[in-house]
Amino acid sequence: MGIFSKKVKELEYDAVECKNKKEIMRKIFNEAVADGESFEILHAMETSTKFKRGLVTDTTTTTYYHYILGYRKRDDKMLLVQVNRDLTEHSEPWEIDLSLVENISYNPKLSHANLIYKKGTSDYGEILNIGDTGSKTIYGISNTMQKEEREKFLDYLETLRAKLEARGFKQEKWKR
Repeated sequence: MGIFSKKVKELEYDAVECKNKKEIMRKIFNEAVADGESFEILHAMETSTKFKRGLVTDTTTTTYYHYILGYRKRDDKMLLVQVNRDLTEHSEPWEIDLSLVENISYNPKLSHANLIYKKGTSDYGEILNIGDTGSKTIYGISNTMQKEEREKFLDYLETLRAKLEARGFKQEKWKR
């Protein structure tokens, strides 16, 4: 370690609260999806940033979107259910069309799973933050420690990558 480097702090979290959040997310997902129990789930987040030039000052606005990400291996189905930060309201499930995906990557430093769509589609793809949050988190759902869930999801993404390679799509370098 150098003079100016800092040791990375471990996230502080309440294990009981984390377990309760996972149970609430499971309940919400099962309520939103007819056969929700057949899906593995984890918390995912996306951000959207808008920059506006002003007369006096420039402003940047960042919006956080929270999802319960559900995936099922047997038929390669992936759903997102948007939730509010308090886990009291949710949207209808939205399916990620995996037939539009041509590249899957993961950035372990940022905990971003990237599902990149084929050229010619209206969207770029999904950039899902599947990292953990501690009890002092101010931007998201606090106390979501999901190491086991994340590892299972990354295993699933690796199988999807293999299927994409078999269909002829060149994949970016994968590192966990």
